[in-house]
Amino acid sequence: MTLDPRTPVLVGVAQFVDRDSAPGEGLSPQDMMARVARAAIADAGGDPAAITSAIDAIVVVRLFQDSGFGAPFGRQNNLPHGIARRIGASPRRMVYGPVGGNTPQMLATRFMREIADGAHEVVLLAGCEPIRTQSRAQKAGITLDWAEESPTDAETLGREMRFVSPHEFAHGIALPVNVYPLFENALCAHYGRDPVAHRQAIGALMARFTEVAARNPYAQIPVARSAEELITPTDDNRYIGYPYTKYLNSNMFVDQAAAVLLMSSAAADRLGVPAAKRVFLHGAADTVEKILVSERLNYWSSPAIREGAAHALAMAETDMAGIAHMDLYSCFPSAVEIAADMMGLAHDDPRGLTLTGGLPYFGGPGNNYSMHAIAEVAARCRAAPGTRGLVFANGGYLTKHAFGVWSTAPRPFPEVDPAAPQAALDAIPSPPFTEKPEGAGRIETMTVVHDRGEPAFAIIIGRLDAGEVRFLAQLREGCAELIDRPAVGRPIRVAPGDPVNLATLAG
Repeated sequence: MTLDPRTPVLVGVAQFVDRDSAPGEGLSPQDMMARVARAAIADAGGDPAAITSAIDAIVVVRLFQDSGFGAPFGRQNNLPHGIARRIGASPRRMVYGPVGGNTPQMLATRFMREIADGAHEVVLLAGCEPIRTQSRAQKAGITLDWAEESPTDAETLGREMRFVSPHEFAHGIALPVNVYPLFENALCAHYGRDPVAHRQAIGALMARFTEVAARNPYAQIPVARSAEELITPTDDNRYIGYPYTKYLNSNMFVDQAAAVLLMSSAAADRLGVPAAKRVFLHGAADTVEKILVSERLNYWSSPAIREGAAHALAMAETDMAGIAHMDLYSCFPSAVEIAADMMGLAHDDPRGLTLTGGLPYFGGPGNNYSMHAIAEVAARCRAAPGTRGLVFANGGYLTKHAFGVWSTAPRPFPEVDPAAPQAALDAIPSPPFTEKPEGAGRIETMTVVHDRGEPAFAIIIGRLDAGEVRFLAQLREGCAELIDRPAVGRPIRVAPGDPVNLATLAG
């Protein structure tokens, strides 16, 4: 097959994990990303010096420190420049990505398209999280100096999305540990399971993820755990937001980094990249759910995942049966279950739903997790030439999605707009909603938020009996009655509040 010389290819991948450094001795984010940048360049198999000189864009996935978590050891105004300075590159473009776990795949798709359009020839993508080092240093009273001032600020892409309304925030819909359990309890009712049986199913699903993490040399916690160990509340594994114990939550206390090197086929030829190193993007899509959680169609499905996956697969001229390797975003079990359901996958698919081990066990390096997934898919595709791999990346609260179908089989870069499914998704109507509910209703979904393992309050998404109008409320008395008992559909009464509506159990 004769390809357009501008056809983009992935040619280099690298990952890094630090499990052993003493407090205060871990790498800074700049140094961590420079390390994987050099390794990705070396992985491409050509002349490292020539490849480094040819890099014309460095793109960094946004760190947690710039996603609302704070930077106790100083900020950097241009992380791409910090990488470039360390590896000896001179890119003409330095970009800092937006917030969202979808961004590694979204950025890969975007910059491969820019390579195909002739805007770039060689692009380095990188990201990391140093939260393990940061938290351990703070706990030890050690001050680190990670601040770095570059001559110019990094370019940013687009406007940041507001995932939460003030009304939702007041009711506790803000932290992911409070939101994803809302999806989980809706799934329990949707599957028709008893809550205890559903927790056991969650444990069985995620135990398989721990087994993958235990074999992964880049996992932060390479430990296999049983289903019972994952779901049983103990002093070391307390409930966070029912039904999730600590072991079922994404782990952001990691020191992890990953990088991916992209270039045109012409540049790969010129720079001596072997054909066996080249991985092509066969299909892609980027979709967005209804932004606010309170606007969702329901809490057990995702039209945006269903349509995005179908679009990427159709672009690649395949279906899920043609996918040999896959990594589904796994910040919490509900993200895996919903994605699998929308793609028509069994939760125990023999191919496995993760290549890394998942965010609770492999590690959840902030917005950059799916860069590791891309690296794993690329490695599997190289090892089995001609097979296809799928990356599903997610940002927000099952809000923003990115899909990539990858293979070593040479193929022209797809011309179809990966955002094409969005118009139909935007047209889906949301249920009627009120911020001032009053009267009889029932629970649509809920979670019991825990404080140090003890029930604190319940977040309720409900429907009024009159008119099926959706509302938000908190339950502050008797919330322990919702644990391990059927709750969805249970009658409640709700009274409007300022700013929090209050619910009581009605029976």
